[in-house]
Amino acid sequence: MLRASLRSVSGPPRDHVCLSCLARARRFHAASPWLKASPAPRSLDDLVNSIHKKFASRDPEPQRENDDTETTERRTRRPRDLRKRLSTPPPPKTQPQKDKSSHPQLGRIGAIAPNAPTFPRGALSGKDSGKVSADGHSIEPLDVPTPEVPRLAYGLDRVLFNPGVYQLRDPRSRVFNFDPYLGSIMPVTEFDFDSLKEYITSSRDEQLRGLAMQEKKKYIGSSSSMTSVLSHFHYLLSQWRPVNTTNISRGFPDDLRTFTRLLRTPSAMFLRYQDGVYAIDADKEFDTANILMNLGKSMEKLLTMPKDEFERYRRSSKNKITAEEERAIPESYHYSTYGDFLMRSQLDAYDPRLPGTGMFDLKTRAVASIRMDARNFEHGLGYEIRSIHGEFESYEREYYDMIRAALLKYSLQVRIGRMDGIFVAFHNIQRIFGFQYINLAELDLALHGQNDTALGDREFLLSLQLWNKVLDKVTARFPKQSIRLHFETRDSTGSPFMYIFAEPVTEEEAYAIQNKNKDMIDAYQRRILNLAPPPIENNNDNNNTTTTTTTDAATPDATTTPDATDANPTNSPDAAAAAADAPPPKDIFGMVLTIKNTVNGEPVTRPEEDFTKDESWVINYELHNLTPSQAHSKYQACQRRREQSLAERSEDAAAVTNNDYIRMLRNIAKKGRRYRQEQDLLDRAEEIIVLNNEQS
Repeated sequence: MLRASLRSVSGPPRDHVCLSCLARARRFHAASPWLKASPAPRSLDDLVNSIHKKFASRDPEPQRENDDTETTERRTRRPRDLRKRLSTPPPPKTQPQKDKSSHPQLGRIGAIAPNAPTFPRGALSGKDSGKVSADGHSIEPLDVPTPEVPRLAYGLDRVLFNPGVYQLRDPRSRVFNFDPYLGSIMPVTEFDFDSLKEYITSSRDEQLRGLAMQEKKKYIGSSSSMTSVLSHFHYLLSQWRPVNTTNISRGFPDDLRTFTRLLRTPSAMFLRYQDGVYAIDADKEFDTANILMNLGKSMEKLLTMPKDEFERYRRSSKNKITAEEERAIPESYHYSTYGDFLMRSQLDAYDPRLPGTGMFDLKTRAVASIRMDARNFEHGLGYEIRSIHGEFESYEREYYDMIRAALLKYSLQVRIGRMDGIFVAFHNIQRIFGFQYINLAELDLALHGQNDTALGDREFLLSLQLWNKVLDKVTARFPKQSIRLHFETRDSTGSPFMYIFAEPVTEEEAYAIQNKNKDMIDAYQRRILNLAPPPIENNNDNNNTTTTTTTDAATPDATTTPDATDANPTNSPDAAAAAADAPPPKDIFGMVLTIKNTVNGEPVTRPEEDFTKDESWVINYELHNLTPSQAHSKYQACQRRREQSLAERSEDAAAVTNNDYIRMLRNIAKKGRRYRQEQDLLDRAEEIIVLNNEQS
């Protein structure tokens, strides 16, 4: 090897020579006095000229037709620049940067840009492209007078300033940290839900529409109607970023880092047009009722009212609150704008000592046995939270499930409402176990991998910008009419992309879809609230007439022989006329949205940890149109996926019984009921102790 290196100094035997090896060999030859005498190495100029002649003696390499000028220049000046490259000392060695990402190709700000998704030939027709950036942007609050927002009762404000779980009662010493009244939740059968105000959707909010016309905004929506679609923009912009479970202990056995299937299901919404403003309403086609919807309303009152005021909502109360008194209590909202959006957020609670606006959201979180089968909640009663850590019956289980199923929605609602965080009450329908305040920084740690809210804030604004452009294109296609839209972020072998489908609807069609399950929901509400069924109108006369007519029509004359027209209804004149009068197929507008992220001028898969507000994040997007045939087929598939996913929330009793996980939770609940009986016996035998004897 040494002789070969020495020979290469005087006359390179191959076409391609490693220049660094040449330099090392020459230095080695000069510094080795024990070597036999050999011809002195040629000077650097002679060496360069020799290699230059060897390149010049060859036939020139044919240039490809698609070679650009830069490539050609780089190829032709290679020998010419050799002298400069040999005479320039090598740069000092630097230590490689430590990789901060779990992906081997990820650096601090992300990975190399992913490949674009592929679609069948002819599936796309035309596209819009551009770039969006929200550097230095923020949502703008509207200066609208806000009624007084309630504050927490029973001394629960201590939870706001203590990280982690604050237990209602210490299980070891059995001392209550708060009023024992919170330990037992008022049953839904005793709470008067009829006295509460009805929720006002965006399309029915006249004040919201008036503000939009005043501020010249095109789209209005509430935090509850917008978060589902914004979740799919998070999947797209973050390229399905895994959730971060660093706040979960190492001993916790579950290791899934994905969002739940229910959260990933396609999102649907309505744009309800009126007076130049489009209102965003959530699509309720597959909505179902469960007891948690009722408890959320009653427990918000419980947490923010003194005991005597809350007791007025009990049906049997002698001083029961009236519907007129409840309507006289004004609702409090935050209104914010960004782009063409005007957003409304209902305010649940307030504390002036919190940063920012001091507002925060109230969330009631049922235990696993109730959530997994909310329609048959009776079987899950008894499941309790008895420890901080552990696979089941622990706050850790509930927090882990929240990360995968709820925190994304909560964080978006906090941002829309310009709030500081969420106050969570953990319960099993019968009793409350503890509380936890989760600020926005902690929410972002679970979702974006960092405590700095800059990344989540920027993604929220970029999502609104892209959504704005999509809605502009849809409303230009179907101007001044109501539209039903579906959004679904899909994964692919390249990078994720988003399907968007728009379908014009009449107000009658929208009403029918929104009230499709109303009768079923009302029946369920009557069952769990022990309400009497609605009166049935007496239509005996109409029924008798209908029956007689049907009987006469079903008994043809014996001498009558059906002709060919009757045998084949499709050939009858009436059928032909009906076919001629049938409405044409719906005009479905389908699109595919793809994006490429760029952070500080570098293409990345997604921004990674340590992203700050001073960094630049630009998104290059392409909005492709699907051909009509592709739009119809993809739209039908999207609707089927949504229906199948949402139908699983209302499993029948047989299917639930065959689910091993739910059956295990029910067994834990049975043991929990026995445990609660033992604890109740101890409470009757011993004095109940409250910390600092604070009663509210």
